Amino acid sequence: MRTSRTYKLQLSGQGIDQFLACHCRVARLAKEFIPYGMTLYVAMSLLDASDPADIAAELESPACNALGGSSNRFVGTTSHLADLVEQVGARLADSGHCGRSIATWRLYNAGLSLLLSSEDGELQAAFRRAAQTIPVRRSR
Repeated sequence: MRTSRTYKLQLSGQGIDQFLACHCRVARLAKEFIPYGMTLYVAMSLLDASDPADIAAELESPACNALGGSSNRFVGTTSHLADLVEQVGARLADSGHCGRSIATWRLYNAGLSLLLSSEDGELQAAFRRAAQTIPVRRSR
């Protein structure tokens, strides 16, 4: 069984800047050097903890739409992220708040958009949940 895989982000120039800002914010709050995949996992953990109506609103927000673009970037993280994304998508579809299936890269961008607006405490809790799945290697 594969324990990690690569995930594709479709970002605008602004989206790349915002991903890096998210990454720095998570790392600062965690007081750790973290892989880029941890940032994506934390973003999706925040999305998973959100109400489907809030997720649908985030997907339609100008902030989320501004993150998407034609620049493909790839981050590696645990293969469990695919399960988390599937769970979020299924919950969203079951809720009836979105009439069509949502492209995975759009869910990633919604998670990143949500990460940008999250309170520090919410973000730290999401990091702790993610760290249970993705161990953070501490330097000696």
